[in-house]
Amino acid sequence: MKISDKGMSTMIASGSRKGPIRILQWGMHSSLGGVEQFMIDLYRHMDRELVQFDFLAAHDAPKLAFEDEILDLGGRIFRVQYSQRTSPIRAQAHMDRLFAEHPEIVGVHVHANFLYAYPLGIAKRHGVNLRILHSHNSCSCDARSGALLNLGITIRDSIARSQIDRYPSRYLACSDRAARFMFPGKPYLWVKNGIDIERFRFSPSVRQRSRRRYGIGEHTEVLGFCGHMVDRKNPLFALKVFAAYHQMRPDSVLMMIGGGELFDALKMRIQELALPERSVLFMGGGRDDVHELYQAMDGFLLTSRYEGLPIVLVEAQCAGLPCVASREAVTDQAAITDLLQYRSLDDAASVWAQALREGIDRRADRVLYADRVAEAGFDMRTTAAMLQNLYLTEGGRS
Repeated sequence: MKISDKGMSTMIASGSRKGPIRILQWGMHSSLGGVEQFMIDLYRHMDRELVQFDFLAAHDAPKLAFEDEILDLGGRIFRVQYSQRTSPIRAQAHMDRLFAEHPEIVGVHVHANFLYAYPLGIAKRHGVNLRILHSHNSCSCDARSGALLNLGITIRDSIARSQIDRYPSRYLACSDRAARFMFPGKPYLWVKNGIDIERFRFSPSVRQRSRRRYGIGEHTEVLGFCGHMVDRKNPLFALKVFAAYHQMRPDSVLMMIGGGELFDALKMRIQELALPERSVLFMGGGRDDVHELYQAMDGFLLTSRYEGLPIVLVEAQCAGLPCVASREAVTDQAAITDLLQYRSLDDAASVWAQALREGIDRRADRVLYADRVAEAGFDMRTTAAMLQNLYLTEGGRS
């Protein structure tokens, strides 16, 4: 007997189906960032007998972060996206073909750092019931200038906001600020940026091993910075904060994790600040051992100009690190333990350095904080269970 689309949707919702449902994910790119880490951790914690992920990418996208693992887990990667601005006909035609040829895709989850909902419009036209827009940031990343360019950005954002009003069936956000930026006034579900708690739990033995690996002395204090070396992450100010800290505590180093366009500027600033050789350790980006580097640190700073709810702050607190973050960028919801302090970007670097010094001097038992982060609901097992239930109950084709 042939089952109607409506009947199939009911079967999916009730669990009476053959094989897992498939949810199309957008937001995985080639460079490793917080959104990419969140997406792969979410995938790892799915019951893949019930829910499988596929990933949407640009037609010319290079190898995605975690691409090999995605394929090993049973995911598929569809390189079919074209720019709406440069190729509007292809942008629509290729997406239409994707949904027409893959009726097994019963939900779309867009993870966005900027105003974007186009795939959800195509999905809606093809009867996909679950169309999630998930905001991961609190401000547009487009900082370019010029009157004509700004006019173009305004028009583009106006179109995007119109799509955001019409296409999603669900609005998700990592923080209150991220929700206000992406879809102000819309009812939304707060999805906490869960992490693998045990992976980031403090370990004295890992700390010793990591410090030995990089030639860091037992009593040397290590400050950490983790993020792309781009203007919105404000790494030049982080370096200035470290210079102020180094004046207070000469036996200290700054570990900078990440890569990006400001690398050369940072190298020049080190010379201008007259910091000693090897007092700043550039660790590069795309690493799979960041959880071990946290163990080597004693304090953490996040100087971003804007964020959503940074996963790195959840990870750092889980590892028991005193943190100082920018008040302008980071929501109060990120203060899930007593380890996090806020300072303004208008404050002097010395004010930030003093806050870090006070936090480090308190020397709390770092092992305890993983459980506190879990109790606050930032365990990926909790986040994944909530989203898995959403996929199963609301996914389907009509």
